[in-house]
Amino acid sequence: MKIAVIAMWFTMKNKVEKEIKNKLLVALKDNFKDDTITNANTISNAWNYMFMALDCCGVNPVSSATNDFDQTSWCSTSGTCKTGTSEIPKTCCLNVDESSYTSAPDDCHKNVNSGTYNTKGCYDGLKNKLLSQSPAIIGVVITIILLEILAVIFAFLICCQIGDDTARISDVAKMY
Repeated sequence: MKIAVIAMWFTMKNKVEKEIKNKLLVALKDNFKDDTITNANTISNAWNYMFMALDCCGVNPVSSATNDFDQTSWCSTSGTCKTGTSEIPKTCCLNVDESSYTSAPDDCHKNVNSGTYNTKGCYDGLKNKLLSQSPAIIGVVITIILLEILAVIFAFLICCQIGDDTARISDVAKMY
C-alpha cells in the first residue's frame, strides 16, 4: 500500500502541485479581507501571519503592483487596497512582525518598490518549509516499512515454531 502511494506521488506530483496552488489562490481570493492581524476574519488573519512567518507574499511571487491581491475583496470592495493606500499588505514588507507591521514604510506596501517587500510567493514558501522536513518524514516512513516487514517475517517464524515439528517455512508459504 505504501509503495503504491509513493509511486502515485511521483506520477501525479505536478497535477497535485497545480491543484494545491489553485486552491490557495481561491482561498486567498475568497478570504483575504484586510491587511491586519486583528480583524474579525480569522482566515484573513492567518494569511497575514503566514506572510510574516514565511517571509512571503501572495500565492505566486509578487513582482509589481499587479498581483494575487487584485481579485480579493480587500482590493475590489473594501480595504486599503481599494482606497489606493496599499497595493500589497503591510504584512508582506521586509523585516516586519506582529508589533511592527502597522508602521511598514510606504515604499513597500503603497509604492511596491523592489527590495522593500517579500517577493517569494507563499506557495513556494510552504513547499520549501515542508521539503525541509522531508528527510525526517522519509526516515520515519522507511522505519515503519522495515518494522512491518520484520513483523511479517517473525509471524512466519512463530507459525512454524508452534506448528508440528516437521513444519517448515516453505510449508507455510505453500498455504498461500
